[in-house]
Amino acid sequence: MLGKYKMVHGTGVQRSWHENGRLQMEFSTLCGEFIGYSRIWLGDGTLLSEHISLHGQYVSIAEYRAAAAKDKSFPKLRGRPSKPLPDSPAREKHILRVFVASMLARPNRSEARKWLRKKTGDQTARSLGRFKRERDAEKFVQSLYDAGALTVILPDVYRNQTGDQFADCLLVRLPKSMALRKSIRQVCAQLRRRNLGAMQPDHDLGESHLYFYLG
Repeated sequence: MLGKYKMVHGTGVQRSWHENGRLQMEFSTLCGEFIGYSRIWLGDGTLLSEHISLHGQYVSIAEYRAAAAKDKSFPKLRGRPSKPLPDSPAREKHILRVFVASMLARPNRSEARKWLRKKTGDQTARSLGRFKRERDAEKFVQSLYDAGALTVILPDVYRNQTGDQFADCLLVRLPKSMALRKSIRQVCAQLRRRNLGAMQPDHDLGESHLYFYLG
């Protein structure tokens, strides 16, 4: 299950889950208005944000409880308040690390060159991002390896009803050399300038993998 909610005239609790089963998001509404706790978690259970809403504003526990004492329709605040991961470079790196781990855990991943180089007789079409031709996609992937990439992974290969295969993103495993890491980013930046892709993180954090979206 990835999501569940029941609304009666805009009133209820909505929850969604990560693919690994951990809770991803939880918030409540009353007559279509956000009210009470709203929380967001990473796939490893780390709390990213926690707020208490009242009439379109974030309020303290004391302010909310005072209002709830006057209006019994307000949802109760269950559990103790928690401390989200503080905003810092370490937070950004942790978010990326958890995201990359979730992508690498997908069963339909493939090494990019192996996926693009079809075996003799294989007529299955393969499409990477918005590259119009498979050989152009191969050249781009090879340019990443030539720049110093250790591995280029397609974490999410999917198919249509006729069996054709598609991929919209890459995970580039980076070397430790700062010169090579910069070179790899420059290759990706060429596509970004043509509005053919976007990479994360925007600047080097010492990350193990660079995420590049090609959709």
